[in-house]
Amino acid sequence: WSFVLLVGLLPVVSAAPNNDPFSGMTFRAFSEFVEQHFSSRISLTTVMVVLFTMTNNFDLLNLHACQQHTLPLPDEHLQTISGWLKALARALDGKLGQDTDRLFQTTDNLSNLDNDQRNSAIATKLDSLYKLLDLSPYDDEGVFCQSRYKQVKKEIEPAYVISPAFMQCQTQSCQGQSLHINTRDCDTPRATLIKGTKIYEEVYVLSGKCPLCKTIYYADHEISAQIDKNSGDDNGTKFYLNNAKYLKVGQSVWVDRVFFGGVIHGIYHFHGSSSAFAEFWNDTFWSSQKTQSRKITQRQIWHTFLQESMRMVAKSSRVTLEMENGISIQEVTKQAFIQLGDNGVIKCAQNHSCSECTHQYKETADRITGDDPAAVLGVDENHQVPTLVGDGAELAIQDAAQARLNAQLAAQARLNADDAMDADESSQSSSSAEDVEASSQSSSTEEASPVTLVVMDGVVMEIKRDNYFVPPRFYCVETLCAPCGAVHAWTLFDKSESPTQILDFLNAVYPTPDVRPDYICIDKGCRVLHTAIVNGSWNVWKETTQFIVDSYHYINHHANDYLCHKWCNPAPLNGSAPNLVVVEHNVNGNAHYKRAFNTQACEQLNAWLGGFETILKRMTVYNFNWFL
Repeated sequence: WSFVLLVGLLPVVSAAPNNDPFSGMTFRAFSEFVEQHFSSRISLTTVMVVLFTMTNNFDLLNLHACQQHTLPLPDEHLQTISGWLKALARALDGKLGQDTDRLFQTTDNLSNLDNDQRNSAIATKLDSLYKLLDLSPYDDEGVFCQSRYKQVKKEIEPAYVISPAFMQCQTQSCQGQSLHINTRDCDTPRATLIKGTKIYEEVYVLSGKCPLCKTIYYADHEISAQIDKNSGDDNGTKFYLNNAKYLKVGQSVWVDRVFFGGVIHGIYHFHGSSSAFAEFWNDTFWSSQKTQSRKITQRQIWHTFLQESMRMVAKSSRVTLEMENGISIQEVTKQAFIQLGDNGVIKCAQNHSCSECTHQYKETADRITGDDPAAVLGVDENHQVPTLVGDGAELAIQDAAQARLNAQLAAQARLNADDAMDADESSQSSSSAEDVEASSQSSSTEEASPVTLVVMDGVVMEIKRDNYFVPPRFYCVETLCAPCGAVHAWTLFDKSESPTQILDFLNAVYPTPDVRPDYICIDKGCRVLHTAIVNGSWNVWKETTQFIVDSYHYINHHANDYLCHKWCNPAPLNGSAPNLVVVEHNVNGNAHYKRAFNTQACEQLNAWLGGFETILKRMTVYNFNWFL
């Protein structure tokens, strides 16, 4: 131990790092450098690009410095302008484009330089700026000290201030009144700001106030003045801004659009909970920064998800969310669903149409087979459809024969009409242009509207209990979506889905005949049809819509259910439903049948939705509703 102590007392020599990132260089020296090396017409933008190019490529500049200060080896020579710096010059040239000419003075004779000479000239100017800024990790004696990248980045960071986005009062009666600062110097709050993945501490948070209407403006919301000043319950109305640049997600924590966009997409795409996202962010970004701020919490991530999702839905609905000021986050969640949830109906999907969920109407089938009248296209696992037995068997045979006959007659009538039209067109080829235009307009008005189909299915999930003395609650999450997967609506059924509940849900989503689809595919569609006939609601639905079932249900249920056999076949091959089956040709020109619509869309959606079950079962009812 005595030896160790004596060694510790020995004098040592070390290279002390330069604490000033630019060695105390004045702006005057920098300005003189610009005047001496660049054109007098160079813009401030170009100068800033050159400066930031030097301060954001420290790895390359360190490689360049090493070749200027390297030890003399047999096969190595010192280089004043290294290939590394020439590569940076080429990158800067590509960035500036036509503005690169402003880096040269008249005496540089730019017009006489080829590309290599041009890049070498730019590299020489960059090397001079590099030395002026004193960015080299070597000291004056050529001794390596340390890389100064982090030090320079920290010193030139801007001072951020969170302030209202509006310049004028948005109240119509105020007529563009300018906003006055509402924060006294001694009371200005300071917060932690997260911009993307970077944490900034001690950021000023300012608010503005209209001197006329007394509305207070913040970066993410507005608060109206109290209407009843004598009432202690009136805290004003809070308006959530849909295009907020920053969001307050904690007592002294604000985040920017990159951060809350990452929260939304992270939870959506990775089926992640708010606690999992908080752990991921802290382990990945918080731990890599020297900061005095606390780790992001699960509550702050949930607050971020809630606030951003509220604004997304409100913006798509073209409304501004209004709530009482000062309410709890639980009440905010509840009110958000009441105002924006629309009982599960997705308004932005009401007018959705694409090639997967909307087809042109066909009056006749493309092809009519002589197969079993109960045959269904694309039978899963090649199961044979069992023959119908029971009281309706004979009647079903007659119905099938009649359906095939009707389809054949319709196809023949259509063919005859086409032949007659061709003959008529050839005999009237010399008719006037006005007649042709009138005929085309008449045929277009008679064209039937496109055929639409929606798919409906449910998945059972558990809701969080308030305490262990309350029995668990299970809800069936019923979804209604287009064949392409676009969700039209959703709702919660208590424990199970009954035909009556399904009909009530459909009546709520499609209240008028003009918005109802042509087909609704439900796994228990025949039961829904039976209930609709019994309670009389079929008298309304039969004018616009047909209930069908999925193929798996049809195979297993068709044999003893005449109603299912006659009306609910999802893809009949006897021509009775020409809009449910299409004929396609492969690359060899061979024809094959194909279902016109994807009737498995809801099952695919529910399989994806099931990935959130572990998250949803831990939520309260209001969080459950809003998350869905």
